[in-house]
Amino acid sequence: MLEIEKFIPKENWYVGLLFDEGYFFFKALRRQQLTVYMPYWFEDAGNISVDDVSGWESPADAAGRNYLEPQEEETIYQFFTGIGPSQSKLYLQYTQREDRMNLIAPRPVPGNIGFWTGEMSSYNDPSPMTELWSVHGVYPYFNAENTGIRCIPGRICASFWITPFTYQVIKDKEKIKSFLRGDKRCTVRTMGDGDRPIKSPAWLIEDYKQFMVQPEEI
Repeated sequence: MLEIEKFIPKENWYVGLLFDEGYFFFKALRRQQLTVYMPYWFEDAGNISVDDVSGWESPADAAGRNYLEPQEEETIYQFFTGIGPSQSKLYLQYTQREDRMNLIAPRPVPGNIGFWTGEMSSYNDPSPMTELWSVHGVYPYFNAENTGIRCIPGRICASFWITPFTYQVIKDKEKIKSFLRGDKRCTVRTMGDGDRPIKSPAWLIEDYKQFMVQPEEI
């Protein structure tokens, strides 16, 4: 049994995703089978120089469809990431972080913050620490580094372990608050950085903004 299987919600479990606009809560109706997309080779499977990076990429097919983005609003993905070789670093932006004058600056890459390594999250047995969620219109970008430990140019790949869910939106704000107070069990995750959750996609704001709860309301 993979360690990540302990962190995959079952049917009828409640999940809350914190966006900049507030908590979006839903009930997982149908959990589809865990599937794996592998290998994803950075820099088009070319060698990356020592202490160099691939540049920001998001896995996509020939038609430009992102593998880590649900193609329909009715589906939500939970996924985990494995990295190979073990000495490689993988940086994350979720979504692409933008410079906002002197307020928000992108993290330096290569750098000493904002990454996982293959030793932290194995290619064939990804770590629960890499858990991410995505909805239609939201997907992450990755930047792979060939660290100097390897001493030679080399290829870097990732594996993505994806579980799709169909869901029912929770529209009762008092029920949502009871989850957030800890009165009822649920899974709660922040979308993006802890200090700055990402914005909801336009369709989610348009359809469900009135049912979202801000942290200060708890």
